[in-house]
Amino acid sequence: MNTSSNVHIGQNIRKIRLLRGMKQDTFAKEMGIAQQNVSKMENKEKVSEEQLEQASKVLNASVETIKNFDEKVIINNNIFSHDQINHPITEVISYFKGEIDKKDEEIERLRAELAGKSNKQETKTTTLKVKEG
Repeated sequence: MNTSSNVHIGQNIRKIRLLRGMKQDTFAKEMGIAQQNVSKMENKEKVSEEQLEQASKVLNASVETIKNFDEKVIINNNIFSHDQINHPITEVISYFKGEIDKKDEEIERLRAELAGKSNKQETKTTTLKVKEG
């Protein structure tokens, strides 16, 4: 945990933002400020309580979490609990594979439906030709 004498709030905000996979542009839009202001804020050792509260909401992290953020704790926790690490990218890939599989099944169902209609149409055409002939 950081001590109050060496806490760099701006850098803590930046590190949490990066851990969340959020770009400065996205963070800026959600904060309602320009990207350049995010850059300035992340370079400040101290930020206003208002900015800290806003950042807290956007990052979905408490003000205390931002103030006391320590990447060493996260690194150590990830090293010692490797099996428990959540892999969101794997989950996203799995989700989209499932969606693709659903679409493929729907395409096959529609092809079969069209083939069935096509066979009925051919039967009608053959029947008409026989009746006409």
